[in-house]
Parts: sequence; C-alpha cells; structure tokens
Amino acid sequence: MNKPILNKKGFSKRTYRLKDFLYDLMTLLYSCPCLIRAAHEKTIEPAFREKIMLAVSNVLGCRFCSWLHTELILKEGVDKKEITKIVASEIGSFPEHEAVALAFAIHYSESQGRPKREPWERFLNYYGEDTAKTILSYIKAIYWGNLTGNTVEAFLYRLRGRPAEGSKFLDELVIFSLTSPYFLIILPLIARMIKPNFDRTISNPQATVF
Repeated sequence: MNKPILNKKGFSKRTYRLKDFLYDLMTLLYSCPCLIRAAHEKTIEPAFREKIMLAVSNVLGCRFCSWLHTELILKEGVDKKEITKIVASEIGSFPEHEAVALAFAIHYSESQGRPKREPWERFLNYYGEDTAKTILSYIKAIYWGNLTGNTVEAFLYRLRGRPAEGSKFLDELVIFSLTSPYFLIILPLIARMIKPNFDRTISNPQATVF
C-alpha cells in the first residue's frame, strides 16, 4: 500500500493506488465535520495547524503542498528558523504541546498511515480524545493531499514517456482526472491570492515537472 515509486529519472515520491485513494478519500470526507468545526471554533491555532501540514508535506514530498503550506505558514507569522527545523524534522526544540503532534505527524506519514501503538497512545493520552481527533483529521487531510499531488505529478511524468516504475496507468489516469483541476488550476489561483508576485514556475506545475 502506497509504496515508494521510482523511475529512471529519479521519481521517488510515494503515490496512490486507486483503491487506497478512494478509501482515504472516504475517511477524509468522514472527518470533514470535525475539520469544519475546528476551523470555526479555532480549537487548533492556524500557525500550529500549518506546522503540522508542513511536517507531513516534508515527509511525503508533494511539491504542490510543500509550496502552498510554506506560504501559508509564513503568512501565519511562523519564524523562518522554525520552518527550517520542521523541514529538517528537528522538532526537539519545539514546545511540548506542538512537538508531540509534529512527531506523531511525521511518524504517521513515514508509516504509510499506519501508526504504531506506542506513538498513537502517547499522542492520544497527551491531547485527549477530542483534540487528538482534530489534529489527526488535519494529518489525514494533508496526507491525502500529498499522495494525490504526487500521483498527479507521476501522471505528468508518464505523458513525457517517463512512467514511474510500479505505478499503474489506470490508477494515475483516474486520480489525475478527478483532482488535476485543483492542483493545476485552482491551486495557482490560491497562490496568486496569497502571494501576488509568486514564482510563475510554481504556479504552473507543468513547467517544472520535466
């Protein structure tokens, strides 16, 4: 499930199989009420949320997600030194109330969404069921976004005659068809709203994929 995909040109990002994509999507949709409530009540500070998003994106490597959440975390006023530490997975100096979640987010991503019992219990016991559920919903959302973005990128590689080894054309085609409008059209529009003078090569992912 979601094993790393490699190709001759070095494509080494984890991608989705269609069945896993659909399963995680259903799980994410189930979590939507929790995410909406958290956004409305601000149970998780936006800066903390973006730290979690960036930590997961750093592990899974979706360049769409990494760029967007780097911009968002800067917008929330997070110090660049802290961002550098997150990118380096150096979370020991963060306050405990953030470090526990960041460590779990990294573990969740590295374990392909199947955390071990000990890290999960520490995470749950530290935050309590309600807060842990909210943080986990954010982790699942960005996990899904990263693997989906990687699959979109893998399909673009395939169009150039460089398919990722072990990745299936049909899986990529369906996922690309369902989600590429967001990654290739909506995301650049969001980018312009966040940063009007952003790098155009980032806003047009097709320009830098090959």
